[in-house]
Amino acid sequence: MTAADGIAAIIGAGVIAYLVLGGADFGGGVWDLFARGPRRAAQRELIASTMGPVWEANHVWLVFVLIGLFSGFPIAFGQLTRMLAVPLAVALLGIVLRGSAFVFRQYGGAASGPPVRGTATWGRIFAIASTMTPVMLGVCAGAVAIGHLGGLFPVAAGALTLAFCAYLAAVFLCQEARSRDLAENVRRRGLAEDFRRRGLAAAVVAGILAAVAVPVLAIDAPDLTGRLIDRAWIAVLASAVGGLGSIVALWRRSFGLARVAAAAAVSGVVAGWGLASYPIMVPPSLTVAEAAAPPQTLPITLGVLIAGFVVTVPSLVLLFHIFSRPLPDPVTRENPTYDITG
Repeated sequence: MTAADGIAAIIGAGVIAYLVLGGADFGGGVWDLFARGPRRAAQRELIASTMGPVWEANHVWLVFVLIGLFSGFPIAFGQLTRMLAVPLAVALLGIVLRGSAFVFRQYGGAASGPPVRGTATWGRIFAIASTMTPVMLGVCAGAVAIGHLGGLFPVAAGALTLAFCAYLAAVFLCQEARSRDLAENVRRRGLAEDFRRRGLAAAVVAGILAAVAVPVLAIDAPDLTGRLIDRAWIAVLASAVGGLGSIVALWRRSFGLARVAAAAAVSGVVAGWGLASYPIMVPPSLTVAEAAAPPQTLPITLGVLIAGFVVTVPSLVLLFHIFSRPLPDPVTRENPTYDITG
């Protein structure tokens, strides 16, 4: 394996981490938009309290992807940014809007005083931006896979990405909802069942969209489809097993296992795409070796990215561990105030 291959592998790992962790955050916004029923306020509160401490940290994976691509493969970076200028701009707008709206909504709904006028509007902006952004990022991924922005597959990839985000968020929130149910009074219990039903529905939708995406890909990129079947079948199989496993785990209310299986299902799709595409970086013919930066800079870039992963992964594990604990203060639960600025 060359240094260029190592950088490409780290970029792929960053894409997987961002889709799984950042995607769950985007999916939380989707469920915020579609919060329904007598517990809709509690559903939004749970989403906010789960996302609040970690949503900014999850963007670090996107930073790894962009730095690795810009520093390790400047030719590919230039081609992709020109090709994806419009959907990338919309995705960036969505990321900025959802972050700003989330902060304004949280401070507007603080327990220290009456709700600030416009809080509901900020909440709607947050939810809509959280839905729009993964669609645009999925369109970008689909265009990269086939080498151009037109065609049906980028649209299918956008829809599939949104379904993945909603699926991951619902599955991940089940465990948090169970902890909240145990701490709440009888009237407000039932959050875990709300997100369990949504997780099952989202899993089915994501599976259908994934099955539809394959023949669509065969139309736009038949060579890639062939390599996906011949070379990346193990990743496709892992994704299918993970998806089915998450459905079984949700059905049995094994929420911890469902999280692992859902992450494996989504990761398998990205891994399969990477294995099938290699060594092509930008279709139809730009390879990893051809797109790579000068040989003198590649080992340094690889070393920096590895060092970044070594520091980042344990830090995020600790962050998630700390904030996965339920709030013990009943006053805090009834009137949540989240200082997400640190």
